[in-house]
Amino acid sequence: MTTTPSSAARVARLSAAAAALCLAACSSTGVTAQLGYSYASLGGSLALDDGTGSASGSAQQGIGSAFGLRDAHGSPFVRVQADLGAPVLTASVFWLRQAGSGRLDDTFGGLAQGDQVETSLDLSVGKIDAVYDLELGPLKVSPGVAVDVFAIDFVARDANLGGSEQIDDVVFVPMPFVRVEGGLGPVTAVGELGFLEVEGLGDSGGRFLDASAMFEYRLAAGLHLFGGYRFLDLDGTGSTGTEGYTLDLQLRGWTFGGGLRF
Repeated sequence: MTTTPSSAARVARLSAAAAALCLAACSSTGVTAQLGYSYASLGGSLALDDGTGSASGSAQQGIGSAFGLRDAHGSPFVRVQADLGAPVLTASVFWLRQAGSGRLDDTFGGLAQGDQVETSLDLSVGKIDAVYDLELGPLKVSPGVAVDVFAIDFVARDANLGGSEQIDDVVFVPMPFVRVEGGLGPVTAVGELGFLEVEGLGDSGGRFLDASAMFEYRLAAGLHLFGGYRFLDLDGTGSTGTEGYTLDLQLRGWTFGGGLRF
């Protein structure tokens, strides 16, 4: 099948551009930059058709059981927020890279059931959101819109014969989004939620959920530590080249780091 340049590289460039935009826009009020480490695991299943353009007739196979991708992995995490008063712009990105081996429970593209495969996964997740802050007593409720960008580059290679199949795609998911913040002394709690269910989104469609919770601890003026948990659920279909794919993936993990407000 024909593939495009690295999906991960495209998302990295997009996220870097979004972060630069936030930094450029921050002159009105200020910017918060966070740098940390994410430790995440991936579960779920994948299916790839044999070139008919739809994966509806292909059986989904477990990421762990069929492809051997079971372990949690770490990644740098970058988040930049520009507080303009109205709106507040935020961009973030992290990566997940894994390699494994397994035995196919069913066909996967041109690979046959029972084939021993060596696999690799490069998943990049970028997020850009714009919200408007509303002060409601002790809470700040900020509704708006977010765009999650998922770049998946998955390769399954026949360990014996050398043939391979690949899913290489970038999916943009615009969704309604809300952020809720509340603080007590030096501690601030932040919750975020985005959800979209759609029949068609370009070549893709399905259900997408992005939920996270984070705590920040202020050390000094402009300086803080943070820790949080994020859950992503991607349940949808798409196409890459002439082959259609179905994915049902759950990504979850912890993030820790520090931040500085300018």
